[in-house]
Amino acid sequence: MGMISRILAGLLLAVILLAATTTTTEANSIPTTVTTPQGVFETRTDKVPSLSGTGTALPGGSYDDIDTFVPFRSDSHDPFSWHLLKTVLQDGSTAGKNVILSPFSVKLVLALLAEAAGAGTQTQRELANTQTDIRSQNNVREFYRKTLNSFKKENQVHDTLSVRTKLFTDSFIETQQKFTATLKHFYDSEVEAVDFTKADAAAATINNWAKNITEGRLQQIVTPDSVQSSVMLLTNLIYFNGLWRRQFATTFQGPFFRTKDSQSRAEYMEQTDFFYYTNSEKLRAQILRLPYKGKNSMFVLLPYAVDGIHELAKTLENDELKGAQWAMEEVKVKVTLPKFHFEFQQNLKETLRSLGVREIFENTASLPGLTRGADVAGNVKVTDILQKAGIVVNEKGTEAYAATVVEIENKFGGSTIIEEFNVNRPFVFFIEEESTGNIMFAGKVHNPVSQL
Repeated sequence: MGMISRILAGLLLAVILLAATTTTTEANSIPTTVTTPQGVFETRTDKVPSLSGTGTALPGGSYDDIDTFVPFRSDSHDPFSWHLLKTVLQDGSTAGKNVILSPFSVKLVLALLAEAAGAGTQTQRELANTQTDIRSQNNVREFYRKTLNSFKKENQVHDTLSVRTKLFTDSFIETQQKFTATLKHFYDSEVEAVDFTKADAAAATINNWAKNITEGRLQQIVTPDSVQSSVMLLTNLIYFNGLWRRQFATTFQGPFFRTKDSQSRAEYMEQTDFFYYTNSEKLRAQILRLPYKGKNSMFVLLPYAVDGIHELAKTLENDELKGAQWAMEEVKVKVTLPKFHFEFQQNLKETLRSLGVREIFENTASLPGLTRGADVAGNVKVTDILQKAGIVVNEKGTEAYAATVVEIENKFGGSTIIEEFNVNRPFVFFIEEESTGNIMFAGKVHNPVSQL
């Protein structure tokens, strides 16, 4: 995939493949509270560009590149997203590798599965426990309805973020009417019948849907074989596309220290400007916020030590990161950041099992909301949850994309001091939608010159 000269884009797709099983428990949806962000921090406005520059005049005399930093404040925290990321980062299979995933997409598809779960079942309890930033289970629906609406409202000016969900079902499947209505009203999701017996055509339909939404970034999210072994596919796609508020003008070649004893050449981009920045002694890392136009920002966590990323991965916690965000101050920073681009794919089944989501993978799974039709009622379980992701970062922005596939089959089958922020060693990053506090993408970089 070539470098994108003007955009920063991110994409995540979750696909849940479903098949038949037998339970008599009725489906129940776990209905979220959204708290209002407080403590708006406005950045310096003494350097607002003229109309001849990149700024565009908006009604009221403001400019579209004036940055307003809102550290999201909530009555509850989101440890699940960070536990998910930490587990993947510390997995032996990802040691020394670049990683990118979308915690929000995983949480969203688990919430949808919880809607289909039997009321009061172990399946529903385990799925509900993943929604850790929502105070009451009865508010899950409202949380996602407001969150998805907020994404549309806050990102419509720059068209930076799109979240789409669709349930593809085999032509003989009839989903529960209540479940279908719930998907539409609260999760902005649709249901489409496809003939899974014609596996090639069905896979093409699903892949084309994802390809169109992601502007061709994802060419294939399912194969004919995966379609043939399923009766339903629940897909969630997140596409992020934006521009740095402050684009990098200078680029140069330099060493990137992958370990104390190993280095490679990387193409760096550099600028000196005012950014929100802090040092965290608890995390043993510098933290920098790089804002995009709109309501999204990338946070870069740079360990003090060359080999410090391993310790940083162990100490990542929601509370620590939120505390660091509130400790940030706007100072002048010389930022040296490598361009990087890579892809990552991971089966999240064992990761989720280790985080307490187990029943959906067992023959005892209760997902009656998904199952109406001959030979299907109650006979559904999840076989795998896969995620494929990629990211491209350059001087104009970043392009990121990811796909999560959940396979379900038949059970019976401002200072004068200039801070230095030189990212010349492995680091952690995350992209946050700041109006809601959701972590859209997160990962780590060990080798910025990995090829797509």
